[in-house]
Amino acid sequence: MTANFRLTFSKRAKIGCVSGLVGGFAIFVSIFVIDLGLGANQGTFYKVVGLAAGMNGLDATLVGMVSHMLTASLIGTVFGLGSGIHRRLEVLSIKKGAIAGISTGIVVFCVFFVPISMILIIPLIQSNESVVGEAGQLLSNTSMIMIGSIELHLVFGIVMGAFFAIAMQQELNSLTKSKAMV
Repeated sequence: MTANFRLTFSKRAKIGCVSGLVGGFAIFVSIFVIDLGLGANQGTFYKVVGLAAGMNGLDATLVGMVSHMLTASLIGTVFGLGSGIHRRLEVLSIKKGAIAGISTGIVVFCVFFVPISMILIIPLIQSNESVVGEAGQLLSNTSMIMIGSIELHLVFGIVMGAFFAIAMQQELNSLTKSKAMV
């Protein structure tokens, strides 16, 4: 077994989970800035997710925010586990982490964000008059939101992948040092 495969899947999952959260927080503020740029109330993007879950008001915003961060941690966990499947998927350099993260961001955007937005969120907003009032600015700017969202998914992926690579380097260095002491 090479040095690249010394970390357990459990350790990779933990590093991936934290990396996903770091990526999620990296775009957290940007989402509020997008709301502001669209002339929507702060937290509207997150609120729409909560509205889809049947919540209202501040509860809807909080549910959207928590859902977004849980999703980011899950993506990071899968990313971390996936990196240990094969030697070629190993992420130990920041460059490789960023590239793998970009790929992950694109996949998440295409496979999850677009279908969930088009099949669930947008029709829900359009069918509920009280929701349309709150999220009307988002509906009128759907193409701009999609462009902004792909950019945010790319930023998420870069940050998550680079952080993962740095954390893996640190973990392997400390593992190497502890083995040398024994």
